[in-house]
Amino acid sequence: MNGEFDLPSLPDCRFPGFTDSCSVVVGGASGGVGTAVVQLLVEAGSTVVMLDWNEDRTAQLAATLDHPESLVCVLADITTDEGLRDMESAIGSAARPVRHLVNAVGGVSHDGIGHFLDLEPEQWARAVATNVTYALRTSQIAAQHMISHGGGAIANLSVADAARAMPWFSFYGATRSALDSLTRTMAVELGPFGIRANTVSWGLINSPRMHSGHTWSGRSERETIPLGRRGAVSDVALAVMYMLSDLAGYVTGQNLAVDGGLALRGAHYTGAANTPVFMESESAQNALGQRFEALVRRADQGHRSSPLR
Repeated sequence: MNGEFDLPSLPDCRFPGFTDSCSVVVGGASGGVGTAVVQLLVEAGSTVVMLDWNEDRTAQLAATLDHPESLVCVLADITTDEGLRDMESAIGSAARPVRHLVNAVGGVSHDGIGHFLDLEPEQWARAVATNVTYALRTSQIAAQHMISHGGGAIANLSVADAARAMPWFSFYGATRSALDSLTRTMAVELGPFGIRANTVSWGLINSPRMHSGHTWSGRSERETIPLGRRGAVSDVALAVMYMLSDLAGYVTGQNLAVDGGLALRGAHYTGAANTPVFMESESAQNALGQRFEALVRRADQGHRSSPLR
């Protein structure tokens, strides 16, 4: 991911509980959610240790934010032992106590997409390393530091689709599900030490790593996502900040889906009107569709913004 580096657009928000603390963000140089979290943490008063493997993007992030007193960028591949040692060294020398960890690394490469019958053990090993193992190890390292300073909070980034079947993405779905389960257990076992652990799972988001959909009319989003649009990077980053902040001081072991309601609706409900495909009466189908269109027209006439138009 080379080329021009643009910071995500973020609203003006304030989150309590970050001053006099150090936050660690693993995978924050993509220009997406991790980058937005880094921005918000710095603005909230935290010092940030950001770890990423991409040298160009890491340098661009440091130069663009230009907060040398608040942001320490570490070039490291966190899926390797060497990268984990670099993380340990960086947070061990931090001037402030480590109280927050965000694991933003994860994803699926083109060679990890395929039918269940065709996927190879090597692909499975890569998926586990990229989506689960690194997060387990970074959380262990950060948790030890948090324990010595009275507690903290961990936020692991996942995907909302991991709660159900993901055809053609079986390894990705399985490893994201494993991360969700791991986070729940972390919450129970680390709770006595004052450490909270939660998951933030995104849906269809406009980010540098995902298909932007700019060539589409937007009809698919309007007909599939209850809120009628793709999410923004800021939508996910703000949810992460909530989970890390004192606002969520009694929240742990939860999975917050930031998907516009996409995971709530079954596949047998279609279109913006949510008509059930198994409804046998065509006249009933038409009646539901007509009623929905009437509601949309009434909203338009009232000069209210409708994401369903």
